[in-house]
Amino acid sequence: MFQRVKNSLNNIPGWHTNRKIIVIESDDWGSIRMPSKKALQSLTSKGIKTDNNDNWELDCLESKEDLENLFFVLSKYKDTKDKHPVFTFNTVMGNPDFDKIRKSNFETFYFEHFFDSYKRYYGQDLKMIWEEGIEKGLIRPQFHAREHLNVSLWLKDLRNGNKNTKVAFDYDFFGLVTETSSINQQHYLAAYRTENFEELDFIKNATKEGLDIFKKTFGFRSKTFIACNYVWPKELESFVKSKGISLFQSQRGQLQPDPNANGKIKIRRHYTGQENSIGQIYTVRNVKFEPFENSNIDWIDQSLSEIQNAFFWHKPAIISTHRINYVGGINIKHRGRNLKLLDQLLQRILIKWPDVEFLSSDQLVSIIK
Repeated sequence: MFQRVKNSLNNIPGWHTNRKIIVIESDDWGSIRMPSKKALQSLTSKGIKTDNNDNWELDCLESKEDLENLFFVLSKYKDTKDKHPVFTFNTVMGNPDFDKIRKSNFETFYFEHFFDSYKRYYGQDLKMIWEEGIEKGLIRPQFHAREHLNVSLWLKDLRNGNKNTKVAFDYDFFGLVTETSSINQQHYLAAYRTENFEELDFIKNATKEGLDIFKKTFGFRSKTFIACNYVWPKELESFVKSKGISLFQSQRGQLQPDPNANGKIKIRRHYTGQENSIGQIYTVRNVKFEPFENSNIDWIDQSLSEIQNAFFWHKPAIISTHRINYVGGINIKHRGRNLKLLDQLLQRILIKWPDVEFLSSDQLVSIIK
């Protein structure tokens, strides 16, 4: 009952529609996380904490097989407008080039395009399979980050010899949970968490470059943006508007760091259809489908209940489902289980709501506006 009330409070305000719209937002595609099983075993043996006890150590760069398996499930289903379920692929455009960073003595950040990361990690050229997924309407890339990493904090700690950070670096890993030099942060994943204006300038430049790389890679501008860990400063919003961003994907509570106050966090509340002073829209994820978090939850029934609540209040059902659910590089059984659940969820959605429409996040903002 408490969860139903909470969901209703989330869905009451803002933009409404009589259309039964499903948007599936999936973060982190293109980003490296855990390099390999061997790296995980070595890091664990050295006492490096690789997650917050919610299975994030299973996340890794997607492979060709991961994409093919996901596309197979999505291609099985269509709505009444002959459209497949489409994953909004919130994409990280690059990853650290560890060798070059090491050679610079941690003074300079170098990155590689995520297509090059596929070649380095797997010896695979996956550009064509991405193009195929886009052409068939199975995925729609949108911008997540240039890299899923707080570069300023990470390099600072590497230069200062933070022991755990340096050990993780030696295994091409930056996603550890540790004591950083910041009193506000215990990891390096919040790419847009700024604690001063120098870091804000770095974030703006990296974001601009990332958005330009996105355009060059896919041939179109990203209309929407999802900040890593739902953390971004207010100052970034007007900056990305000039690069074509008209919608912020979010959760109900945005974590907003203040560069005037050493990065102190303020929580900003959002709802779908909310508009800021310069005409940008916020949407809020109101359905959670994250089977990787807990295998004891009935994720299908929970998701269907949350979709029903969204439709009851005439809101689009915006599903959060991270990449980690669909990659098998660390644990192939984990991928198989979650793909099966996704298959069953899509099947039951179409049975329960045969008039449902599958849209991507950038299509949704066009409808709202």
